[in-house]
Amino acid sequence: MKSEKYPVRLYSILLFLLVAVGMLSSCGSGKRISRKGELIPGKYFSGVLLYDPESRDTLVSLNASHYFTPASTLKLFTLYVANEVLPDSAPTLYYAETQRNLYIKPAANPAFLHDSLPDATFAFLEKSKKDIIVVADTLSDFKYGYGWQWDDFEFYYMPEKSLFPLYGNLVRLYPDGHIVPSYFQSQVRESHPLGFARDFDANVFYLNGHDQVQKIPFITSPGLSAQLLSDTLHRPVFSGSLPENVVLRPYVSTPLIPVYKRLMDESENFIAEQLMLMVAREKTGVYRVGDAIRYALDSLLSELPDPPRWVDGSGLSRYNMFTPADMVYLLDKMYREWGREKVFSLLPFNGKEGKLYHWYPSETKFVYAKTGSLSNHHNLCGYLVAKSGKVLIFSIMNNNFTLPSKQVKERINRILKRWYEKY
Repeated sequence: MKSEKYPVRLYSILLFLLVAVGMLSSCGSGKRISRKGELIPGKYFSGVLLYDPESRDTLVSLNASHYFTPASTLKLFTLYVANEVLPDSAPTLYYAETQRNLYIKPAANPAFLHDSLPDATFAFLEKSKKDIIVVADTLSDFKYGYGWQWDDFEFYYMPEKSLFPLYGNLVRLYPDGHIVPSYFQSQVRESHPLGFARDFDANVFYLNGHDQVQKIPFITSPGLSAQLLSDTLHRPVFSGSLPENVVLRPYVSTPLIPVYKRLMDESENFIAEQLMLMVAREKTGVYRVGDAIRYALDSLLSELPDPPRWVDGSGLSRYNMFTPADMVYLLDKMYREWGREKVFSLLPFNGKEGKLYHWYPSETKFVYAKTGSLSNHHNLCGYLVAKSGKVLIFSIMNNNFTLPSKQVKERINRILKRWYEKY
């Protein structure tokens, strides 16, 4: 009886080895991912998708249909939706003139008096000799996004949403003591253990010495916007209602390509949210980011491979949930519809002259992509021009790590350079 057991046991061992070898070989071939190298991270969750838009082949895939917190890579969706819905140049406000008055109605445009965006509105208002009357509109939204961190209220990356933004809804405090807008000069106090801060419920700002410009969001309101405009123009600005039979028309003042470029290069949450308010108004007549998102998902992005949870325009919320497959789908759609030249011109790139160089150093410029970072999260989604000249689309998403983010970025950079050489 014992002699009969050995052949059975030997057969079982051989069968197991054959299956194991088959599994390993399949993991290393074609569209499956190798278990060796940098693609499998340590104690955190990672998703990877590398796609060839010409052959439509998936070259590398790991957790591509699993959901991740996208952080600012979500701004790629905002970019796409805004470009599809909004005109090439957008109004800062709607206006009408009577014999004595200039009536203006804000339009949520982020460019007005922004320190880095072109806009002709101020010159238009300054030139007018008529009394300026601000006509209020309704923001059907909360000043913060769904799921934003409440205790980030005093940091530069979380300005409030508003219909009449000025100065990016930020106070800029310079090392030499001057403040923009100067309206807030009397509301600055010295000494604070953090070096800079703002009261939670009031526009009172604190400093304790600084050697660079500090940017702090201020609490917005329609009345404050009128006051800020008055202070900047050095003449009274009033609030009022539009007379009957007076028709507003748009004052088109802002070319949007520089706005989109700023959105991608500097990842400004403020710009992202304001663009989505503008999209909502264009499509629904209501200033509400959620309405813009619903329109986009129903009309522009109904074929996303994995239905996302999408709650804001900036990616500041941790409630957002997207998959690497969603990201690659969008990037492929942009590439096919807009063309290589336009897409590459809008995105940050690596190489010595690129915005990505600090995090993804390389002598060669071959990556055009958007980053997305929150505490314990870092993602990179975009295009890779391989050594062969082939354009590939990729999404690398990393969530829930506790190690320094620098190590995650170094890992991503090694993967990108390997793909560059391989393909």
